[in-house]
Amino acid sequence: MKRGRPSGFTLLEILLVLLLLSISAVIVVPNLPNDQSDEVQREAERFYQLVQLWTEQSLLSGQTLGLRVSDDSYQLMRLTPKDWEPVEKTRTATSVTVPEGIELDLEVSGFVAEEDRLFDRDSLFDEEMFAEEEDKPKPPQVVLMGNGEIIPFSLTFLVDKKRLWQVKGNDVATFELIALNEGRE
Repeated sequence: MKRGRPSGFTLLEILLVLLLLSISAVIVVPNLPNDQSDEVQREAERFYQLVQLWTEQSLLSGQTLGLRVSDDSYQLMRLTPKDWEPVEKTRTATSVTVPEGIELDLEVSGFVAEEDRLFDRDSLFDEEMFAEEEDKPKPPQVVLMGNGEIIPFSLTFLVDKKRLWQVKGNDVATFELIALNEGRE
């Protein structure tokens, strides 16, 4: 009977292979491209959830809330007897700045077109009367009314001018999250 060395790997060989794999993983993983479309999707879903929550909050409290959107952020506002004011931090986010590289494009519907107006907006107000109120916040573009209605809108999330995700809201506060095909392979 021949007694030979048993077949298989030694512990030292297995540890050496694991060491080489871990070193290569440390080098390769940080150099993988960051998929920004996933980040855009998370931001669109976040907005979708927040706007539903804020609409329910407006309905339950009977208070009129508004949404002010800029190119890279959005903020919840409240209508007070004096004017619109930003909502202070509550248990949920009230002001969100999207990550760098993501842009927001808001389209609001439901307003009278400029050419259909009876009067020019500028002619109705005396600019000097409101001169001391320059530092007050701009009013919201989307209004969430206490009766459950909203001003219809669509908010598009873009990266490098490519439209990736869109959140639409109609006048009875039904929201829809839509994946757009631009920029997708």
